[in-house]
Amino acid sequence: MKERIKKHFLSFTASYIIVITAFFLIINMILGFVVLKQSSSVLMSMIQSRMLDISNTAAGMLDGNLLEKFNAENTDSPEYQNVLNTLKTFQKNIKLQYIYCVRDMGNKNFVFILDPDPENPADFGEPIIYTDTLYEASLGKSTVDDKPVEDEWGNCYSAYSPVFNSEGKVTGIVGVDFGAEWYNDQLINLFRSVVIASIFSFLIGALIVFVLNAKLRKRFGILYERLNELSGNVEELISEIDNFSNYSVFKAKPQFSNITSELQNLKEKDDIDVLGDKILSMQLYLKEQIAIAHSQAYIDALTSVGNKNAYMDLTKHLDKMIKEGIAIFSVAVFDINSLKMINDKYGHECGDLALIDASRVLTSVFGKENLYRIGGDEFAAIVKQLSDTDMDLFFQKIDKTLSEENKTVKKYQIPLAIAKGYAIYTQKNDNEYKNVFRRADKKMYADKIAYYRSHGYGQRAIISESHDC
Repeated sequence: MKERIKKHFLSFTASYIIVITAFFLIINMILGFVVLKQSSSVLMSMIQSRMLDISNTAAGMLDGNLLEKFNAENTDSPEYQNVLNTLKTFQKNIKLQYIYCVRDMGNKNFVFILDPDPENPADFGEPIIYTDTLYEASLGKSTVDDKPVEDEWGNCYSAYSPVFNSEGKVTGIVGVDFGAEWYNDQLINLFRSVVIASIFSFLIGALIVFVLNAKLRKRFGILYERLNELSGNVEELISEIDNFSNYSVFKAKPQFSNITSELQNLKEKDDIDVLGDKILSMQLYLKEQIAIAHSQAYIDALTSVGNKNAYMDLTKHLDKMIKEGIAIFSVAVFDINSLKMINDKYGHECGDLALIDASRVLTSVFGKENLYRIGGDEFAAIVKQLSDTDMDLFFQKIDKTLSEENKTVKKYQIPLAIAKGYAIYTQKNDNEYKNVFRRADKKMYADKIAYYRSHGYGQRAIISESHDC
């Protein structure tokens, strides 16, 4: 009787190994495909976000009134060369395929007006291939391609950001190209990694199946007499595997009524669960890498404006431009007045609402692409070089918008107020970005003190608000 059961068991386990092996091969293929799709989507999202950051930054540094005056006859003028050098700086210091500026000629016709490509630049007035993305940018909206476009310069993804003149008219469009070949290479490397991980996981699973079945064969002769002992051994084996993989795969000690049910329980609960958790471990690891990629975004989670990372990247770029003598920018610094009072009286949830409201007011004036949250309640706007009159008008608009904002019902009863200060870069006085920022910050702090004094706050309240928020 025992020999018959043993022969049946050996035949059964051979089929078991084949089925389990095929099963996990299919699972690894499916898992690899899913992970590859997710990773490629995340990679594309990061590339598009980075391209928009670059095109928005470049567009924010160009003067729309100046672009409007450029024509084929004045490409040798200092003004034209200055703007061209600005784009060359982006081309030289940032990893991208091309950066250029185009003009809308009407009827969905667009032509190049600036191209700093050192090898094969487009001529002024040379047509550029029409895309819906380019057309949307001509309407005043920053956009990025979902699919690559092929032309004589290569196969590229493109992002476009409009440049406005003082009247709010789009007078130019900054284009940024990213090579599709690089993206495809990254996908190939990612595919190789997924295949290697899948093969490795598959081999581990197959080894566990063979090892477990070898143990079962060795013990089969005394299975019936020592069934309870075998149950304990199996549980101990699963515990060891659990310690190796950091996942619990055996939740309760199995109960057996006969040999057949015992073998069935071992077949279904041990190897498959262990290998399933191995696959889960790999999946969680890859998802963790995707989460890390997401965490590298440049957007502040609370206010949706640029975060500290985006701000620091831009300031480093500005320092390079200052050293090269081509920097043109202005800095405005903002700090929310009475935020500590709002937090203390109404709670930090209301304080977050105040931060969101303040960022909305500031973006309505400076644009989201130019605004950065650089501290708890501190914001900075970096824009093209403006005059003192322009900045005063911008600040008046902020005050007007704040007045309208404070008419709406808020969870916090303290009126929203923003301390403001600005500084304009001058080549003569500023040898690094930090100098410009300090002047703006000093003016902002003076504005904050004036606000508190005019509203009856004592010196202690001023110091508390200035340092605790």
